[in-house]
Amino acid sequence: MKALKNLTATPEQLALFSRINVGVEIIKGAAGSGKTTTALLKLRALTPTYVNRNKKKDDPKPVNILVLTYNKTLRGYVRELTSSQNFDRLVNLDVSTFNRWAFHNSHPVPSILNFTNTDDILRAFAEPLSGDTDFLVDEARYVLGRFTPESLGDYIGAKREGRGISPRMERPARQVLLDKVIYPYLSGKQTISKLDWNDLAVNLSRNKVVNYDLVVVDEAQDFSANELRAVLNQCSPDSSITFVLDSAQRIYSRSFIFSEIGVVGYPSFNLQKNYRNTQQIAMFAAQLLEGLEADENWTIPNHTSATRIGDKPLVLLGEHENQVAYVLRHIEGNIDLHEESVAFLHPKLHFQELKTQLSAKGMEWVNLRSEAEWPEGDVNIALSSLHSCKGLEFDHVIMIGLDGQFVDVPGSPSEYEMAARMRRLIAMAVGRARKSVIIGFKSSDAPDMIRRCDPSLYQGVQV
Repeated sequence: MKALKNLTATPEQLALFSRINVGVEIIKGAAGSGKTTTALLKLRALTPTYVNRNKKKDDPKPVNILVLTYNKTLRGYVRELTSSQNFDRLVNLDVSTFNRWAFHNSHPVPSILNFTNTDDILRAFAEPLSGDTDFLVDEARYVLGRFTPESLGDYIGAKREGRGISPRMERPARQVLLDKVIYPYLSGKQTISKLDWNDLAVNLSRNKVVNYDLVVVDEAQDFSANELRAVLNQCSPDSSITFVLDSAQRIYSRSFIFSEIGVVGYPSFNLQKNYRNTQQIAMFAAQLLEGLEADENWTIPNHTSATRIGDKPLVLLGEHENQVAYVLRHIEGNIDLHEESVAFLHPKLHFQELKTQLSAKGMEWVNLRSEAEWPEGDVNIALSSLHSCKGLEFDHVIMIGLDGQFVDVPGSPSEYEMAARMRRLIAMAVGRARKSVIIGFKSSDAPDMIRRCDPSLYQGVQV
């Protein structure tokens, strides 16, 4: 599968790492602005300096480098990028997801509740309460990840960063969530002698096990406050730490304020130029985000900064089998699979018909969902969940079968956090594309976000 190679710095990027800054730096920017590339170029530029500094010591130690990504697919992608860098032998490079890294550095080996177990326990406590149970479980995860165990009470009066404006959680409702869901959940874990993944983050935020000299945290908007506290606690006093983020692409119930995790007075850079998308793709992605609550780390895809012009995204209306037939004809007639990559994305992995037809046409494909390593070889068709494509890049993005039943939150306003998150997720997926985007759904079940979209920004096709 084709990955980004031969990283070359642009003038905009060069300005960000032409000098060495100890401490935290923030790199912001919309999808396609080169945030991850910039962070890796900075890593490449700083590594020799740190290596040479250590060589001058009486007992030279390797330079410890940590690159953290949010999901396993992105970890594989970043590893593919960093593998092309000729780092000195006096370098220990660790490219990992947070959970893999935290587990590896936890001793003794912990007995962990998986995410399903955690949600099931929280759900059991939340179901008797009034309100949307799914939202209450999501809110509980947010609270546990943002606050330290001893400061959970601060949730009562805190601004709910990153949680949107609907539904509201007034002080009495927050107290009920703490008393009836969160505290019983914590007690239940102790009773069965289990930890969850947040416990590993909390433990590493308190106990130092390693010293990192250079750190890159990619997609930092989807790390919890406790996870970032853990990373910062493992850094050496003169380390260089880069957080790469864009809250417009936040797709999990995570949020933090930098001052809460002990980061103040940091330099921040906002990359403006869109190197990935065509103007038409950037406009379409921006429209999907219109009206959502923004914060200081929010960057809307900027079509005016995109240097390339392309076709409008295609929106297919018709039965799913007709959508599959159309896109396969489109690939055969318009895409060179030897040189260009195609990603089929779906929130629920609705790929059975697609797989059958791809095989019938002799089109090979790879599965990117939760893959730990970037797939090698010449196969340039990928199938992935929306979450697993975060941070990746493809020439063509295709999301067929995107019916309302899969992406809408029934009976909820567009600003409802769970619905807003899906809009950010779809917009993020659109932003993965360099050349073209195709979205398809049944005419009778159009998703709400497309009904809200300006028809002039896409080309509708009946299939």
